[in-house]
Amino acid sequence: MANRSSPASSVDEIQQEISEVQHEIQKKKEMLKECEDRMNEAAAKEDQLKISFKELCASTQDEINALEKAENELMQIEQDLHSAEEEKAHYDGIMQRKVLPDIKEAEARYMEFKKQREEYNKKASIICCEDELQSLGGCDGGTPEQLSAQIERLSQRLKRESQRYTESLDDLRTLCEKKERKIMRKQQAYKAYRTKLDACQRALELRRNKFRRNATYLRRLLSWKFNAHLGRKGFSGVIAVNYEEKTLSIKVQMPQDASGCAVRDTRGLSGGERSFSTLCFTLALHDMTESPFRAMDEFDVFMDAVSRKISLDTLVDFAVEQGSQWIFITPHDISMVKQGNRIKKQQIAAPRS
Repeated sequence: MANRSSPASSVDEIQQEISEVQHEIQKKKEMLKECEDRMNEAAAKEDQLKISFKELCASTQDEINALEKAENELMQIEQDLHSAEEEKAHYDGIMQRKVLPDIKEAEARYMEFKKQREEYNKKASIICCEDELQSLGGCDGGTPEQLSAQIERLSQRLKRESQRYTESLDDLRTLCEKKERKIMRKQQAYKAYRTKLDACQRALELRRNKFRRNATYLRRLLSWKFNAHLGRKGFSGVIAVNYEEKTLSIKVQMPQDASGCAVRDTRGLSGGERSFSTLCFTLALHDMTESPFRAMDEFDVFMDAVSRKISLDTLVDFAVEQGSQWIFITPHDISMVKQGNRIKKQQIAAPRS
């Protein structure tokens, strides 16, 4: 028995060793795979570093070229500076030798001319004041010949004006003052008219804005009342009014229409639906206007019984609420309308054939 169990135990040990060896082999493979991944990452980093090194070399070469260019420009600037300093020294010498003496001489002559001008001004003021001369146009920048010619022209003009007007200077001044007062009154009247016109324009713009606002409110109110009357039958709708184009469009949505599309033209409705929509539109208009008498003739001709009852109840309630006198004419049965203090029914006998 001991000999039989010994080979079995050795086989188990061998299998255990094999499994351990396989486990170690698996670990080695994993380590080998990890080493390969690291090698691949290292190779990728190496390629990236090579590319970065090439880019760095290229940028360094560009900087070296730029530095060489800057050095050349600096040398050129130094040469230009040296030549400019030489030219400056040359022109400084010319300034000291030639220009400054001429400037000093010109200043001395300027002072001498200035003194002469002051003397001449004193002598000229004895003959004619400077203010009168400026009122006549002045004589700045003129030579003596030009001034003589100007005096001659003024003398001739004075002679012509003296021959044209027989009035004296005082009469002309009086006439001028009278014209100035008249012009002043006209300007004041114009200013007053302009103030009134501006006030009228502001009032017109204010009324125009109020009119536009009221028109917008009335358009919305008409659409809201139209939709409220349609809601009594489960319909919904809207009225679009365009004052600029002078158009009115009606959109009606049926409760049974699952598509959600509104009917833009009442001709797309049935006879009863079109009659009820027209009735709601009419009531919306009646609600926004005032009139002591209103009449409607055969408004329910194309309606079915349900629509006719809803329409009659809507009209009667609306008439009672408004307080005005309404007259409804219909060929159908009106027994559903209840008699009241303010409601009277009159049935005409059928015509005989």
